[in-house]
Amino acid sequence: MFEPREAQLRRHDRLVASLTIFAASLLWGTLWIPLRELRAAGSSAEWLTAAGFMLPLLVLLPVAARRRAHIRGAGPTLPAAGFGLALAIALYAEGVVRGNVARVVLLFYLMPVWTALLARVYRLQPITGRRLAAIGLGLAGLAVIYGPGAAAPGHNASADLMGLIAGVAWAATLVLFLPTAGQAPLDHVFAQFVFLAPVYVLVSALPGAELAVPAPGDAGPAALLWLLAFSLLWMLPVVWLTIAGASRVEPGHAAVLFMLEIAVALASAAALAGEPFGSREAIGAALIAGAGMLEVLADPARQPGRAADRIGPRG
Repeated sequence: MFEPREAQLRRHDRLVASLTIFAASLLWGTLWIPLRELRAAGSSAEWLTAAGFMLPLLVLLPVAARRRAHIRGAGPTLPAAGFGLALAIALYAEGVVRGNVARVVLLFYLMPVWTALLARVYRLQPITGRRLAAIGLGLAGLAVIYGPGAAAPGHNASADLMGLIAGVAWAATLVLFLPTAGQAPLDHVFAQFVFLAPVYVLVSALPGAELAVPAPGDAGPAALLWLLAFSLLWMLPVVWLTIAGASRVEPGHAAVLFMLEIAVALASAAALAGEPFGSREAIGAALIAGAGMLEVLADPARQPGRAADRIGPRG
């Protein structure tokens, strides 16, 4: 029998959103590369990074100006979502510069646990058996990589804490503020960039930076090129893809899919920064990828999210 047209459209919409999140995961998993290159600029590193967060805002201003009526009419939810996303990204960005990439990313990706719990408490969404299995696979992957017997990596306590709090902030924003019916993803992208640069400046001033990756030089042509790459090839696309993807599926589904970033971060950090990637990391990455695939293959008709709980039209 043929699948009803409406069900086909829902399945197609879900697939497109999932592929969008996959693309965002590739960018998130390599975001540490331009961030560490900017940190090598020496005393001006934090301001260069803040400028990298500011440039996308300037690019988006003309488009946002045409949508000013929608943005003004959004009420307090839109700036709250923008601040929450900005806080999560700023903490994550500073964490992967200060500490071990894998460690910070893994702590961030306890986020599906917070998402499921908040969605259960705040939106009364059930934690289904399939969701429990997906989260269980993901946490098993974290335990394999990060659990007892793992080789102790270079450790920065402030970076670890930043990764953990970033995950909590991201989960809270997904559940409490992003599911806004009728609000285009572009509005959330713009709102996030409004806050991101100043929030990052404050986060970078928190204690613990003295243990960060060494910064031997001063800003030069190479640093400016990395600034442009970071701003226009990483930040603007990754935030757009993230919000556009997450806006079209319910929060728990998005949270588990984003766990695929862990495999990307582990592999890229091992290849380019010499961080460990052995059988333990490979098994953990496979478990995490399995969690993502289990979530992708879920029957959309059985997902607890409602259309009215999503952000709404595409930006």
